[in-house]
Amino acid sequence: MKTRTHHPHPLRCLALWAALAVAPPLWAQSAPAPATPAAPSARVGDATHELLQRQREGREASATPRPIDGAVAEASHQRYMKSFEQPLPVWFGSRLQTK
Repeated sequence: MKTRTHHPHPLRCLALWAALAVAPPLWAQSAPAPATPAAPSARVGDATHELLQRQREGREASATPRPIDGAVAEASHQRYMKSFEQPLPVWFGSRLQTK
């Protein structure tokens, strides 16, 4: 059985090449204007600290209580505790090179 390869119509290719030729290259794009006034640089962990602060304060907590059934909570806790019975897999260790 002979398989046929699909070749796009030459005019479609020509239209694609024309569109690419007219588009400005990425390196020719103008850089965004600097923000004024200069915003203080964010430090690593700032977003996490902010989220934890919101959680402590309850600023974005739902007003609708969502209780968990006692049996469900107990089963969930037991499953969590059982997860500590297995050793961590070797591949789970750090992949960072140490000096």
